[in-house]
Amino acid sequence: MSNTIVETTKTNGNTISDFNNKINSFPNLNELRNAIPAECFEKSLIRSLSYLILDFLIIYGLYLVVGVIEDNFGIIGLLLWYWVLGMFLFSIFVVGHDCGHGTFSSYTWVNDLFGHVAHAPTMDMSHPWIPEKLYLSLNWISKHYLKFPLTGFVSWIPLYTIFGIPDGSHFWPWSKLFENNTDRIKCVVSVAACFLCAYIALYCSNYNLWIFFKYYYVPVMFQVLCFWLVMITYLQHHDEQTEVYEEGTWGFVKGQLQTVDRSFGFGIDKAMHNITDGHVAHHLFFTRIPHYNLPKATEAVKRILMEKYPGTYKYKKSYDFLLEFLWLNIKLDYLVGKGSGLLRYRNNIRNNGQSKTTKNE
Repeated sequence: MSNTIVETTKTNGNTISDFNNKINSFPNLNELRNAIPAECFEKSLIRSLSYLILDFLIIYGLYLVVGVIEDNFGIIGLLLWYWVLGMFLFSIFVVGHDCGHGTFSSYTWVNDLFGHVAHAPTMDMSHPWIPEKLYLSLNWISKHYLKFPLTGFVSWIPLYTIFGIPDGSHFWPWSKLFENNTDRIKCVVSVAACFLCAYIALYCSNYNLWIFFKYYYVPVMFQVLCFWLVMITYLQHHDEQTEVYEEGTWGFVKGQLQTVDRSFGFGIDKAMHNITDGHVAHHLFFTRIPHYNLPKATEAVKRILMEKYPGTYKYKKSYDFLLEFLWLNIKLDYLVGKGSGLLRYRNNIRNNGQSKTTKNE
C-alpha cells in the first residue's frame, strides 16, 4: 500500500493516546440488524427494474431536449445539461451498484446481466473491481484508506482508470487489480460491454468524433467518473471527525460507522436513490439491503445509534456540497496518532486542544 501521511502529536507533555481514551463505544452488528425492520432486507426484481428503467427514460428525455437547450441557452445551457445528465447517469450507477452487491435481485445471473446494462454505458466496470474485501476493511489504515491529500481532485480520471496510475488499470486484465483468471475473465467481459456501448454511441453520432466527444464522452467521463461519482464518494467517506484505525483496534462496525450520511437537498438525494443520505446503512449491510429500502433502514440505524451510542452516527446537511468537497480536499491533509491505534485528521485534534505537531516519518 502507498505510504500514508501521518504524524505523532504532543501537547504539554501529553500524547495523542490521551485524546484517544475518549474513543466512543460501538454496537455489534447483530444489534443493528435486529433494529432494522425485516422488510428492509427483502429484494424485489420488479422494483429494481422499475428504477433502472425510470433512470434510462429520464436520460433518454434529456437527450431529446439537449438541442433545444443548447440553441436557446448556449454554453451555459449545455453545462447545466451536463450537470443534470451526470446526476442521472450516477443514478444508474447506484442501481448497478446494487447488482454488484447482489441486492438487485436474488438471482446471480440477473444481477450480472443488469449490472452490465447499468454500468457499461458510463464506461464503468460491472464486475466489481473494488472487491468486497475493501468494504470489509474500511478505514483500516494498513489495508484500505485514501492515502494522499487532494486525491479527490484526480480520482477516476482516465489516467487512473485506464492507465492504472497508481493502483492498476481497471481495463487491463493483467493489472494488479485482478489476482486470478476468474477476475481476469470478468474484466474482459466488462471491458467488452463498455466498448460495445461506446461503439453504439459512436454509431448514433454518425461516426462524428466531435459529436461523440461532446454528447457522450464529456458527460460520461467528466460528469460521472470525474465529478458526481468522485464528489459523492469522497463526501461519504471524509469528514473532520473521521477516525482511521490501526492493527488491533479496527472492527467492522467501527470502520463502517466512519461513513457519513449527507443530505444534498434540492431533490438530489431522491434522484440518486438515497445513496447519499443512506450510506451508513448501506455500508453496514451492503449485501443485504437494496437502495430503495435504505431510507427506512437508515431511520432504524440512526435511532439506535443516537439513543445508545452518542457520537457514532455521522449526518450532515451538505447543500453546498461542491464547495464542501473542494474545501475538505484541502483541509484534510494529515492523519495524526501513528502508533496509538487510532488516527484522526490533525484539524480535528487541534479543535480538541491539540496544537503542536512533530513529524514522525
